[in-house]
Amino acid sequence: ITTNMMGWFDQYDQYTVAQDLDLASWDDYVGSGHLNFERNGATHDLTRGFLQKNFWVMETQPGFVNWHSDNNSLNKGEVRAMAWNAIGHGSEAVEYWQWRSALNGQEQYHGTLVGADGQPVPLYAEVQQLGTDFDKAGPALAGTTVHSDVALLNDYPSRWAIDWQRHNHAFDPIQALMSFYTPLHDAVRSVDIIPDTVPLDHYKLVVAPALNLITPEAAKNLEAYVRNGGHLVLGPRSGMKDEDNSLWPQRQPGPLADLLGAKVAQFYALDTTVPISGDWGSGEDSLWAEQLSVTSPDTKTLMTYGKSNGWLDNQPAAVTRKVGNGTITYIGASLDAAAMKRAAAWMLSDAGLAPILPNIPEGVDVAIRSGDNKKVFILTNYNAEPATITLPSEMHDILAGGNTTSSITLPQYGVAVLQ
Repeated sequence: ITTNMMGWFDQYDQYTVAQDLDLASWDDYVGSGHLNFERNGATHDLTRGFLQKNFWVMETQPGFVNWHSDNNSLNKGEVRAMAWNAIGHGSEAVEYWQWRSALNGQEQYHGTLVGADGQPVPLYAEVQQLGTDFDKAGPALAGTTVHSDVALLNDYPSRWAIDWQRHNHAFDPIQALMSFYTPLHDAVRSVDIIPDTVPLDHYKLVVAPALNLITPEAAKNLEAYVRNGGHLVLGPRSGMKDEDNSLWPQRQPGPLADLLGAKVAQFYALDTTVPISGDWGSGEDSLWAEQLSVTSPDTKTLMTYGKSNGWLDNQPAAVTRKVGNGTITYIGASLDAAAMKRAAAWMLSDAGLAPILPNIPEGVDVAIRSGDNKKVFILTNYNAEPATITLPSEMHDILAGGNTTSSITLPQYGVAVLQ
């Protein structure tokens, strides 16, 4: 038993709905424009996190939809790449809506695999190729899933609370999560997205972007994780409220403030850009800034605001504290992409993690599934030009007949499945 979830849709708590299902599934649509493989991959990771196991894609966009203002088609090869994006993040099935054109009703213009006459449309051959791909790769992928050392925490009440009072209209909780996800995934190639109450001990790094509501249950879980040697990073707007949407009297991050040895003295919705500098180099914050107040002598300041509104000038923007073998870190600034990339590198180093396949060209996606004493790499090139990837060791190119290779050249939307 399953049901079609809808990605980042948040009109209900999808963890609550998923708890009684045999497997999670969702409907994967781009709508207008083209596939953003990082955001789409994060949505797969979100769905995998509903039950912490492999999932299905119940509906996939067959070229184009009919319910956007501009219903452009995905490029030739993009539908195949989109399917492998799903498989790489733990999907066990890729299914299409719709198979044949509806003769009437509001989806007459929706993309299909066969037309109203029952004959294949041009996209059919691309999906047919996927069938051949899956026949070749199925044995290697059987018994595998995504294993992650890094987790991001997602919480629906936190998203509801922020969207109810964004304070800065541009503060999007999903984008806040993606700002952390993108550089972390680029480095370690697999990230789990999970709720804040599940067991965390097997993760080396746990990041909580905009975890606005922290329940007593979640606070105990997070504190135990740190005290047991875990590395926890809290992003802006975390730990402000309790399970009733009431402000914690301890100030942010609420029940974790004593563990952090610091608190948020004040928060600011920004109308100008604020400079920021420190251990992660220099950067800018143009969205949200929290003035941190250090309360413990062993809490270290990592980043500091530059001259801005007077209140933030020379004040801590990010702090960290060692707790036994673990650490707790609070980032009060919405870092720009370059600074966030350096911050992510620091987080991974602090947690004892090294980048995986660090020399992959930009625009090439890497997904890893493992299990049954095997590891499968799925590489997809989203660049307009061909990309050549030098592999760290010889691998079997499954889609090319199992040949052994140490280098792969992929055209746009080209896919390699390597073992």
